[in-house]
Amino acid sequence: MAKLSKLYILLDINYYPMMDDFVSSIVSGDRRSIAKAISMIENEDPIVDDILSKLYPITGNAFVVGITGPPGTGKSTLINSLIENYRKLDKKIGVLAIDPSSPITGGSLLGDRLRMSTHNLDPNVYIRSMSSGNRSGGLSQYTRRSLSILDASGLDLIIVETVGAGQSEVDILKITDAVVIVLMPELGDDIQIYKAGLMEIGDIFVVNKSDLEGSDQMYTKILSASKLKNDNWMPQVIKTESINGTGIDELIASINEREKFINNSSSRSSIKENKIQNEILAVIIDDLSKTFSDKIKNHSDFQSLVQQVLSKKMDPEQAASILKEKLEIE
Repeated sequence: MAKLSKLYILLDINYYPMMDDFVSSIVSGDRRSIAKAISMIENEDPIVDDILSKLYPITGNAFVVGITGPPGTGKSTLINSLIENYRKLDKKIGVLAIDPSSPITGGSLLGDRLRMSTHNLDPNVYIRSMSSGNRSGGLSQYTRRSLSILDASGLDLIIVETVGAGQSEVDILKITDAVVIVLMPELGDDIQIYKAGLMEIGDIFVVNKSDLEGSDQMYTKILSASKLKNDNWMPQVIKTESINGTGIDELIASINEREKFINNSSSRSSIKENKIQNEILAVIIDDLSKTFSDKIKNHSDFQSLVQQVLSKKMDPEQAASILKEKLEIE
């Protein structure tokens, strides 16, 4: 009874007197319910576990596209154009824009939501900016759980936009069906194409702002560097100008081709199994990381070792070695 009373308070008794009603409202695509569920995820509300368990059997229908790449390549503008074109096809779209966390508040910068705000009144488009949670890959457990909420709400396509810095692009491979790498000419030398394993993870490469000088050369270089992936998919290269919509139809056609490839692939079951393995591992690693981090910080010798490093009596690696030995870590 106590748990039910807590549920009444958290879900607002005026709107969601029972969990089943709340779950049903998410499944029906109610934006208020979706927003509330994702907020509960971000607040680490324990009731979310039950909600996700009830929703899981009906997930797996939305096609999830990760869009990433170096800053400044026009990812958000590209996504805005994708939303417009997909809506013309009567598709229901969700967007999770993963913003860098504020180093002070931990909050999201929300810039992407502002750039896509023209779609806020469309009931068939749901856009949510989320903090990266200071994760090195920019993808927290909040992202994975929020994807399940959006998937269960009846969306046809979910786009995940990542921070796109350093190694962060690689993490997106684990939670999506297709990875779109957005690049542009005049960002410096060709290292942007090859760094951080971009050539290995990309399913579709977009040379955005292709009206700029050097776009043809970049297109040719990416095309020549593309190799057959482990799942036998050959990466595709598209030139776009997201400001005026040039090439967006071709990009959508390429995304559709990727979806058909996965659905018709003989290795479809192994692809899904691999995603599930990654998700289970990620959940365990997240939980263990948090638990073990707290255990280290609360160790009786931790603060003493910090002070010894502070006074230069030892270096951080020596301090870490001592703690590992005390915690019996191999």
